[in-house]
Amino acid sequence: ETYMQPGNGPDGVEYCSWQEIQDLVHKIAAALHGKAIAKYDCILAIANGGIIPAKLLAEELGIRRIMLIPVHEKQIVEAEMPRLEAGKKYLVVDDIYDTGDIYQKVARATRGFDCTFVFCMSRYSQEFGAYGKLLNHKRWIVFPWEKTQA
Repeated sequence: ETYMQPGNGPDGVEYCSWQEIQDLVHKIAAALHGKAIAKYDCILAIANGGIIPAKLLAEELGIRRIMLIPVHEKQIVEAEMPRLEAGKKYLVVDDIYDTGDIYQKVARATRGFDCTFVFCMSRYSQEFGAYGKLLNHKRWIVFPWEKTQA
């Protein structure tokens, strides 16, 4: 399945459509159901890329509570971190696993809590989180909620 839109290709940019995001969210939800895991208490959306996928996953999985993990200029804003509770199950959502930098920072910030990580897309095959699509290229991904350079 390819979602390439005009302008995609070896020029270093790939545009992701809303339809692809819906499909990836559906695929992630199915993978989570397949693992027969207990229901999540809350979704943690990694700002900013994870906000829209988190909302879509919340609807798909019937999860009513969403909190933001505040990331600004690739750093977690510690003062704005939500208070997590022991014994609760969290689903941490981001748009893409790229370099792993943000993931590592969020994993450190949520250490000791029951967190499952999911990504719409991943540049690497990895075991610690579910993802909807494994990328086989290094092109920059432009998500449908991002401004494109005119």
